[in-house]
Amino acid sequence: MKMGDLVKVTFGLNGVDSITGIFIRDDTKAVGESAEGFPIITRAYVLWEGEICSTPLDQLEILNESR
Repeated sequence: MKMGDLVKVTFGLNGVDSITGIFIRDDTKAVGESAEGFPIITRAYVLWEGEICSTPLDQLEILNESR
């Protein structure tokens, strides 16, 4: 994902609730670890409902790339 991409943020069970937002950047302070022990980014900053929120990557789906 790149800055400006339109994304769908999904909430709730089975992704019933969702909202559209704009990808800002990766949240580099929120990292996990891969099976091989390497750090991986797990969250991103997304602008939705007028606020920038750190959102789990598994809740995001790219709708329209800004390129």
